Amino acid sequence: MDNKQLLKRLAGFDPALYEIVAEELTRQHDTLSFIPTANAASPFTSYLKGSALGNELADHHTVRNHSRLEEIACQRAAKLYGADRAIVRLASLDTASRVVLFALVNKGDTILSFNGRKSEYCTGDQLSFNFVNFNIDPELDAINLDEVESLAKEHQPKLVIYSPVNTPRCTDFQRLEQIAHSVGAVLWVDMGQNAGLVATKTLKSPVPYADVVTFPAYVLHGPQNGIILCREKYADALVETVHRTGHSSLKKNVLAALAITFREAETEEFHAYCEQVIANARALELGLQAEGLRCHGAVTENHLVLPELPAACDIEDLTRRFADAGILIKAETLQTNQDGHDIPILRLSSLDPTTRSLKEKQMEKLGHIIGRLLNSPRDAAAVQEARAEVKRIVSGLPLFSEEWLPDSEITRQSASDSLQMLMHWN
Repeated sequence: MDNKQLLKRLAGFDPALYEIVAEELTRQHDTLSFIPTANAASPFTSYLKGSALGNELADHHTVRNHSRLEEIACQRAAKLYGADRAIVRLASLDTASRVVLFALVNKGDTILSFNGRKSEYCTGDQLSFNFVNFNIDPELDAINLDEVESLAKEHQPKLVIYSPVNTPRCTDFQRLEQIAHSVGAVLWVDMGQNAGLVATKTLKSPVPYADVVTFPAYVLHGPQNGIILCREKYADALVETVHRTGHSSLKKNVLAALAITFREAETEEFHAYCEQVIANARALELGLQAEGLRCHGAVTENHLVLPELPAACDIEDLTRRFADAGILIKAETLQTNQDGHDIPILRLSSLDPTTRSLKEKQMEKLGHIIGRLLNSPRDAAAVQEARAEVKRIVSGLPLFSEEWLPDSEITRQSASDSLQMLMHWN
């Protein structure tokens, strides 16, 4: 049964639930999300996650035994990033982060962290640490690694954490490794939404320099799982912590979805997607700058664009007005190393718009639209005009463009027979 037939039956059987699904589909089709944590799963991932592989109940008495699917997913992840080991039995990045903290530091240890990253996951007595922050230097509009080195020498952390959540520019991972190891600390880099760009070598990889690297699989068009990459010396402690903290099994459907995610990330199509992500981010940045907005960290080298918000901006009202215009945004504060000098920004990402097939011309136009809304946030007419322009741009766009689907000769020759067999199994 195809999706249309299934939805038709759902509408008759459970109208209330169907209404929620239909509303969500309409919302996603009619809006553009620039939120960094938003990105559509590939059709392969979606199919496998909803396939018959999910029917089998996980046997919690054998969770320490790796299934063939898990071995494939781990091997592919490690190979893709050139890591010693990969751990995929983690339902989310939150879970992966807590596993790293439990495994590598003890209660009361000092952690040196960019923007205080990962402190948000430190709930409960056992995850109580002394966090020391390092932030953006507003004079450099970048991280001052000399300052990071001074902080490390002063505070002697057990763990140094870097996650490029508010940095559109590349960072010197080798220098971070030297800083961390000079004081005997472990270096943990959370790649976040840069994971796809790193997988395709479109962006410099932290893997050769960091002891532990984490990222969410959804940025590679996969499921919502968290992934840990690590050096061999830390693998046993991390794996044991996965079991000890109860994060020890995933069903076959999720493992299969992860396995196909890492396979897709090796393809020419995904590489082209990542190149387009950066081209689109730069085009968006140009459109915003043309409207007189300052973008921090320009020229962007990844998916992020960080326009500074006008003074005395009401974030909640701004977010609602943008949503009325069909644009989903995330407002944040760019923390700096100067007291009282934090900067309100929008944290815009080109990931999901690129997944939907937008290109530079459209992204630059959207930069103009967003810029005009920021410059006149309370203008109702401007919101309506933006809504009309966004509708014209998104009209007919898929949630996942077929241009990013792998299309090998083998795939074309065998697709019909294979799909018929899979539909029979499902």
